[in-house]
Formats: sequence, structure tokens, C-alpha cells
Amino acid sequence: MSTFKFLQLADTQFGLFAHISKKSPEERADMVSRGLKVRPIPPMEGFRPEAELFEQAVHAANRVNPAFVVMCGDMVNDINNPDQVDEVLRIAAKLNDGIAIYWVAGNHDAATDTLHPEPKSLATYRAAFGDDYYSFQHQDSSFIVLNSPVMQHPEQVLDEWESEYRFLRQELIAAKARNSSQIILFTHHPLFGQSAREPDSYWNIPLERRMPVLELLRTYGVSAVFAGHWHRNNYAFDGNMQMVTTGSVGFPLGDDPSGYRAVTVFDDLIEHEYRALPGYEPIEHRSDSP
Repeated sequence: MSTFKFLQLADTQFGLFAHISKKSPEERADMVSRGLKVRPIPPMEGFRPEAELFEQAVHAANRVNPAFVVMCGDMVNDINNPDQVDEVLRIAAKLNDGIAIYWVAGNHDAATDTLHPEPKSLATYRAAFGDDYYSFQHQDSSFIVLNSPVMQHPEQVLDEWESEYRFLRQELIAAKARNSSQIILFTHHPLFGQSAREPDSYWNIPLERRMPVLELLRTYGVSAVFAGHWHRNNYAFDGNMQMVTTGSVGFPLGDDPSGYRAVTVFDDLIEHEYRALPGYEPIEHRSDSP
């Protein structure tokens, strides 16, 4: 029986701590009213908290020594800020030789207003992080990475959505022909949070595209989809397929602390657990500060 481990990370989102720190009490209260647990933090600039947390995650990966690491989107808060992108790539380069990292496009990485991708925003993403949908294999398992911002809002890039859907179908056919023991997808947005036919929201893929994608995943026996976007953990099923939403490396928006997911792949089983990072405390809140 072949067995290997990979780590799934999501939502480092360099710059979000500073962005949240500048919100007024009224703005934070509005976020809380929408189900987002936003703790107040001192005003700050830059992205030191995210850098510290991502460093912790990379150190954890080097200790675990997985087959690979996947970052499920929103690497940065602003794809047009080269300092954020450069720091993400600098820290990722600290992974041990032999540990590949696979990037997944998030809405903050590949869309103009965090929602609607356009040709220019996709070109900016690809210049920074490479292809936004692709596949790879490890042992006899097949992995497919999708650009879920395009799936959620293809209005300005309809040709991209059509190409991505064809790609998904072709890759699933190829994975089945290889007799893959597991077929696993990575996205930024979860396809759904509770059930396949739940209403459309900011947090999932619209039914118009969700259902055709799910039909393909059912037809070809996909085992699991791993996503981020929620900055908290969530678990759901469509038949036997797991829909796993993983909490953020960066700023949490729920009860789950900053962390990452360790996934073990067997021929007939996928096991995973969420592991908390030591976390980030502002200097004036640290126990070792004067």
C-alpha cells in the first residue's frame, strides 16, 4: 500500500492584519454581523504578522517533510503590491529541497475587486505565481488545481471559464484512465459549505457552475476537494466526496486559530487533521515585552 503526506495551507493573505487594524469599530461590527469574528488589533502597517505565521508554517513543513505543500489561495491581500508577493515567495523558498509548493489562485490574487477576475488580473497572477489551473501526479494519485475565482465570477473572462471546464473534464478522464487510487482537487473557494444545492453566496461557487462541476467529480470518483477562503475550518460531503475547508495561516475569521492541515493519502483512504500554529501576538501584547 502506498502512503504519503502533504500539507495544505490557505490564506496567508499578506497585508490583511494591517487592513483589519485600520477598520473603525463600526466597520468591525458590520463584519461581525456577517458572521466574521474580527478581533481588534493595534494599528499597523506592512505584513509582519503574516510573515511570522508563514515562517512558522514553512518551519512546520520542513519538520514534517511532506511530499509537497499546497497553498490554497489568497497568498496576498493585494496582488498589485509587489512587496507582498515578493515576501511570500521569499519565505516559500525556505522550504527544504525536495518539498515542492503548489499555488492555487484566490480571489485576492486573481481578481480586481476581490471578486471579478479580468484578463489583466489573471495576467498579473500568472506572472507572479504561474499557471492558475493545472494538474500533477504523486505516486498513483492525481491532483487537479482549479482557479475558483473564475468559477465564481466568469463574467469578464467567459473564455477562461470554458477553457478551465474543458481542462477539468480532460484531466478527470486521464486520471481515471491511469487507474488513479485517489483523485483530489484544490480550489480557493469551497464548492459548497453544507450541501451541494445550498444557495449561492460569497462563500461558495454559484449553482450554475457548481452543479456541472460536481457532476464531473461524481462521474469520475473524486475523493476530496480541499479549499480555503473562509479563514476557518469546515467539513461537508457530497456522497463519498469530502469537501474540506481549511483555516487560515494568516488572520483567522472564526474560532479556529492560524494553522495548516496535514493530509495523509492511502490507496483507499484520506486522513487529515488541522494543526494550530504558535500564532502571532502584537509586540505590546507579548508576555516577554516590557
